[in-house]
Amino acid sequence: MLSSRQAPMKSRVAVIAAALIVLIIVTAAMRLAPGVQFWLAASAQGGDAATLSRILLFDLSMPRVAAALVAGACLAVAGTLFQAITRNPLASPDLLGITGGAQLGLLAAMIVPVLAGVASVPLLFGCGLAAALCVVAAAGWRATPLRLVLAGSVCMLLFSAISTLVLAFFEQSIAGAALWASGSLYQPGASGLKTAMGWLLLPLLVLPFVIRPLNPLVLGDDAATAAGVRIDAARGVAMVVAVGFASVAVSIAGPLSYVGLIAPNLLRQIRGAKSSKLGALVPLSALVGGALVLVTDSAVLVLDLDATLSTGVAIALVGTPLMLAMIRSGAAWAGAMGKEQEPPASAARTRGMLALAAQPWPVIAGGLLLASAALLFVGASLGARMIDPASWLAALDGRDEVTRMLLDLRVPRLLCALLAGGLLAASGVLMQSIVRNPLAGPEVLGVTQGAGLATFIALILWPFAAHSTLAVAALVGGGATLMLTLLLNRRHRYAPLAVALTGLVLGTLWTTLSQWLITQQSVQPARFVVWLVGGTYGRSWGEVMTLLPWCLLALPVLAFLAKPLDLLALGDEQAASLGLPIAVLRPLVLTVATLAACAAVAAVGPVSFIGLMAPHLAAMLGARSHRTRLWLAAVCGALLLALADVAARTLLAPREIPAGVLTAMIGAPYLLALLIMQVQREKRGGR
Repeated sequence: MLSSRQAPMKSRVAVIAAALIVLIIVTAAMRLAPGVQFWLAASAQGGDAATLSRILLFDLSMPRVAAALVAGACLAVAGTLFQAITRNPLASPDLLGITGGAQLGLLAAMIVPVLAGVASVPLLFGCGLAAALCVVAAAGWRATPLRLVLAGSVCMLLFSAISTLVLAFFEQSIAGAALWASGSLYQPGASGLKTAMGWLLLPLLVLPFVIRPLNPLVLGDDAATAAGVRIDAARGVAMVVAVGFASVAVSIAGPLSYVGLIAPNLLRQIRGAKSSKLGALVPLSALVGGALVLVTDSAVLVLDLDATLSTGVAIALVGTPLMLAMIRSGAAWAGAMGKEQEPPASAARTRGMLALAAQPWPVIAGGLLLASAALLFVGASLGARMIDPASWLAALDGRDEVTRMLLDLRVPRLLCALLAGGLLAASGVLMQSIVRNPLAGPEVLGVTQGAGLATFIALILWPFAAHSTLAVAALVGGGATLMLTLLLNRRHRYAPLAVALTGLVLGTLWTTLSQWLITQQSVQPARFVVWLVGGTYGRSWGEVMTLLPWCLLALPVLAFLAKPLDLLALGDEQAASLGLPIAVLRPLVLTVATLAACAAVAAVGPVSFIGLMAPHLAAMLGARSHRTRLWLAAVCGALLLALADVAARTLLAPREIPAGVLTAMIGAPYLLALLIMQVQREKRGGR
């Protein structure tokens, strides 16, 4: 009876594979047919025409077709292996931060040319493997989809910040790095492709030995152990092989978003492939990935968009609707909806923090306000020229014009950092409460990326646009992202995983489009790259006066939302039984959080991790109710961004580090440490 069931299944798998092979052959034949005809006709004539036809066919067209197939297949195989290792349908090279780690390897190769060439694939492999290990340590092998999404997002933001810091010091590499980051299949000759495919032999040889022990893992760790599988060893080797496939793909075409995520999940929607073993699913996924990249690249060429639209951007434009449709249907997590709740991450406190938390909240509030005032005074005094108290008094009396001018440069940006940091922190508290996860924030939900892209477009169209114009653009971008997220998740009643996944997909698309826009700008690319991570450089009293009304308006709104959020923390069913309109509250709170984040982005750019870190600091200080947590987090966020502004201006003076880079380089390790400690606590609790 078992063999009678397996026979139709094998036949369906064969039909699917045959259909994909036919699609690839037909598409490749249509791509290459004009070049082959030209080559045959020119070869008969000889001369320059024959040389040109040979170059076009064998050095450009054929390598590009081969690159599309190899890159797509490798990413799909990597995604399939990662999903088998973690038993998580959301695992992929993008989500696990491998492409972000590989970008650091690319920058190293650009800055140190001796690392490029033959060593490029091992370099990308090492960086990608380090990134994967980082995410696995933070999320665990059996991470829930929501935790995996958050851990991967934190790592990607960290790698992006480090890359931006490197580019700020090596501006000549910006254009090439941005082009690679948006994904490109352009192959000037076949030498690079041949080198990459030479490295591909290693993971291909090991792949059959990896697949066999992974099949029992589908039944669970206990069943795999009973079958004689060494679980940790099998997962470790499989992860190394998966990173090997991903590094080859990235070295050929850059980070092509969603291919490793979409290919296996699309197959799971097909009846014949859904229940296939890994031995059949891996080659089928390779065919789907290769076909997806090849067809998309062919469409770019047919529509004559190759000069302006990279293949990576086109794949993101194609992959985003597919991913959103899968999220809407619930297919992207395949039964994980019931286990998406995360236990709250408890932050470790030092003795000093415990003593501070024991103080009455008015004492803590007064201390933080005094700290803000002291930071404003000290921060404005620090710089290439120090300002002592006597110079302060002289400047305020109008007797020292030079000091007055310095204060007019330093004080507004500090005030801007304080106000924007407070808004981002309050936005983070609201989003964490609604998504019901302590590691959510404006960055994870795509709001800051949407606001940043819209503001970026406004800066390109109107380089000297007023701050009010940028504020409107940020609100349009962030608001559109929010409305799209709400619209797509009404079906799931704004479930935490669905909302977080939608935000991640949209945020990835906005980031890809931003990087692509940078490649289209021949003037001041460094300015745009630095702006995309956020900072306070050049901020004036105009930005302060624009932010101030938002902060004043936020005070009564946040006070009004505090009690409903406390009720919502009890759970949806209990909150609804107490008369709380949950279906109205969630969109309302998300709207307020988006407005606060967009107002901050318009002033300081898409600064990362303030909205993630500040709520944790408030919890460490003893904040339990939302009435206390909101204002305490806002003060902590203001202090964090103001400290980042002072450090950005003084650490490497006269060169300035973007403040957003510093917040990411501090915030990402902190949040990853929280995740790692949570994983360790769960392991100890399970023993």
